[in-house]
This record gives sequence, C-alpha cells and structure tokens, in this order.
Amino acid sequence: MSVLGIDPVAEPSLRRWMPLALLAAGTAVAVADTLILDRGHERLPFLVGFTALTATWTMLCHPSVRNIPTVYLLVRLVLTAILVGLNPWYGIYAWYGYVEAPNFLPGRLVYPVTGAFALIAAASYIGGYPTTPVMVVVWLILGAGSFALVWYLSRAVLKSREQEIERARMLDELTVTNQRLEETLAENRGLQSQLIGQAREAGVMDERARLAGEIHDTLAQALTGIIRQLEAAERGGELAPGPRPHLDLTAELARDGLAEARRSLRALRPGQLEGSTLPKAISDVAGRAGLPVEVDVAGAVRVLPPDQEVVLLRTVQEALTNVTKHAEATRVGVTLTYFEDAVTLDVRDDGVGFDPDRVGMRADGTGLGLTAMRERLARVDGALVVESAPGEGTALVATVPAVVA
Repeated sequence: MSVLGIDPVAEPSLRRWMPLALLAAGTAVAVADTLILDRGHERLPFLVGFTALTATWTMLCHPSVRNIPTVYLLVRLVLTAILVGLNPWYGIYAWYGYVEAPNFLPGRLVYPVTGAFALIAAASYIGGYPTTPVMVVVWLILGAGSFALVWYLSRAVLKSREQEIERARMLDELTVTNQRLEETLAENRGLQSQLIGQAREAGVMDERARLAGEIHDTLAQALTGIIRQLEAAERGGELAPGPRPHLDLTAELARDGLAEARRSLRALRPGQLEGSTLPKAISDVAGRAGLPVEVDVAGAVRVLPPDQEVVLLRTVQEALTNVTKHAEATRVGVTLTYFEDAVTLDVRDDGVGFDPDRVGMRADGTGLGLTAMRERLARVDGALVVESAPGEGTALVATVPAVVA
C-alpha cells in the first residue's frame, strides 16, 4: 500500500509515468529560470544532459520494467539530490520520492530514504543546499518539518485505507451472511412445507390408528366373543337339539360382521403398511431418510394390531427426522425385535447427542418430538426410553406389549 493515496496496484501507469512528467516539468521551469534570469548558462548543457540520464534511468530501470526496486530508488535519490543542487526547481521532481519510497523499499529503508528526500526537498525550498551555519539550521528544520508532515499524512492515508479495507471486508462478510440467510430461509420454507405435510399425514395416520383401535377393541372383540359363546354353548349341550335357524343365522351374521371388521382394520392401515408388513414399511421409511440407515429384524415376525404398527412406524419416522435435522450422524441403526410378550424398536445413531433431561418445548415451538412419541406409545400401553449424552450419540427404545391382531 502506498502513502498519499497512490495505490501501486490500482495505478500502474500513473506510477510509471508520473516521475517522468514531474521531471519534465522541473526541467522546463529550471531551463526557463536559467534563460530568463540569465544565470548559470554554462551549466545548462550539463543540466539537460543529467536530466536526460535521469529520465533514461527512470524509463529503463523503473520497478514496473525491471525487478530492482531498491536499486532503482537509491539511484533515483542520488540523481534527485544532484538535480536539486544544479537547480532548486527540481524540487518539483523531488517530492514524488515520498510516494515511491513506501512502494518500492523494504520497511527498514522507508524512513531513512523518506528523510533523505525531505532534506532534498528542503534544499529546494531555500534555493539550494546551505552554505552557512544559519542556513544549515534552517535546512534541517525544514527537512524535519517536511518529514514529519509526510509521516503524518502517510499515517492518515494508511489508516483511511485500512478502514476502507475493513469496511470492504465487513461488507463482503455481510453479503455472504445475507446469502446464507436467504439459503437458510429457503431451506426452512422447504422444511416447513415438509413438516406440514408430515403433520397432515401423521394426523391422518393417527386417526386411522384410533379408529382401527376402537374397532379392534370393541366391535371385533365383541363379535369374537359372541361367536365363541355360541360355540361353547353348542359344545356344552346348552342348545336344544334339532333345527335352530335363528341361532345359526346369528352365528353366521356374527362371523360375517367379524370378517367385515377385520377387512375395515386392514383398510385403515396407513399407506406404508397397506399390503406390506411392518418390517418392510420401516425399511421403506429408512430408505427415504436421506442418510444411510441399517435396518435389522429379530424374532418371529407377526402381525400386530394396526394401532400398534402405526405407532411403531410413526416412532421410526419421527426418530429418523430428528436424526436428520439435529444429530449430524454418520451411522444410524434401526432394530425391530419380536419377543413373546413385547415388541421393541431400537433407533441408534453416532451423532452429537443431547441431554434428555433438558429436552422439551422450546420458545420457537420445536422440541416436541419425544413428547409426541411418548404420547402415541402411551395410547397403546407402550413406553419410550431415551439414552443420550452430548457427544455420545443417541439410543431410543420404544416398546409395545405383544398383542396379536
């Protein structure tokens, strides 16, 4: 970065041609001063020749042409000092050294070279290099003042540039943050639509499960009881021998009603369970989870009441949704185990984990997944156990009693 507002990267042509333009201006004024004031004519050829040498050095050895910036500027310092000694008007050319020194010199040389240019410029102010003690003092004071002024301006410009760079950086960060926010909002809108769809589907499935449970627990069991009571009465000889068309018709109607109730139970099974088994439905849900899920089944598979199968399926869906949204897991395992007196569903992941005691409804309305699971399982006399800790993954175990459909 340069002082005095000149950016060496942004203005390469200005950086190269400005010294030549200032040298030409200083030469024109110096020659006019010599001719008009009729002094120093004998030095005029030497002045023009030395100016040409300086111009040649600037054109051929400038850092934009050759990669010798330190050598270029040190030679330029000597040439400038000689030119000012020949004619003080070359101070016009001398001041640009303040700009070039920070651009082309290593840090340890910037201040001494800038100080040297300040002394050369001070000599131009007093009409040439001093020859008396008084003028030496004046020269040194002017040089120190010039150096201090340049140093102050340089610091001010550098600070302003740093602030501009910081503002640009903050603006870039703000732009990136806004882009990420827009992406997050778009993702959230998609998740919201997905959650609304899942909630709608869950409501339908829960209602189906409720109706299926009521049919199973009331109508189907009542019809089964009637049929078994009639069969028991017949085996026990409680029925009179001979034709009994009304009892036979009652038994037939009960069997037909039971068959119809069971058909209704099958019809109320959710879409994933329609024409499928619970293990197959769980595998289908796991396949759409968006991350690798390993599904295992243990024990003798049997058909459970629709409300139990729906609850277990919804538990898997909710658990995998939570894993996808929050766990940052790389591995997930689902195990469905059929015991004689119970059926268990295990969902395990190697994610970030959490503190189960601190999970609950948050201010934004989220955090109800585990509560919803427990409530669903409670409706079928089931239970939910959650084992987790920050950084140690999560294990979720849902259990329902073994009831044959």
